[in-house]
Amino acid sequence: MDHSKQIVSVTALRDVVMHEVAMPVRWGDMDAYQHVNNTVYFRYMEQCRLEWFAKLGFETVGVDIVPILVEANCRFIRAVTHPATVRVTIRVTDIGPKIVETTHDIFVGDDLYATGICKLLWMSRSANKGVSLPDAVRTRLLAVKS
Repeated sequence: MDHSKQIVSVTALRDVVMHEVAMPVRWGDMDAYQHVNNTVYFRYMEQCRLEWFAKLGFETVGVDIVPILVEANCRFIRAVTHPATVRVTIRVTDIGPKIVETTHDIFVGDDLYATGICKLLWMSRSANKGVSLPDAVRTRLLAVKS
C-alpha cells in the first residue's frame, strides 16, 4: 500500500494544485493588439489539463470512456505579452456524478493574469452520451500526496 497518498474530500482539494506547467509565450500567440489572443488562454489550460490526465494515467486514445470538455470560461485579469513564460495550474473544485469541475490559474511570475473554470464530462464514445464518473477515476482524483 502506498502511504504517501491519502483520500481527501473535494472541499479540501480546492486549494491543492494538482499539476502545473510552464510554457513560453510564442510570438504567434499574440494578436493585432500585441497581447496574447484570448483564445490562446484556453490552449494553455488545455495543455495543462492533458498533461495532468497523462500524469494520472487517464487513457484518452483507443478507449470508450473519455473525459470531454463541456464548458469553459476564462476571466482575463491582465494582458500577457511576448516575451514571457506562463505558469498554468489546475485544481479540482467539484466532483459530481458525471462531471468534474476544474479551475486553472495562469500566472506570469507570481502575478495572476487569468483564471478559468472547465467542466469535464465522462462520456461513452460508442453510446455518445455521458456516463457516471468511473470509481477508479474518482479515487485517483481524490488521492493526493500528503
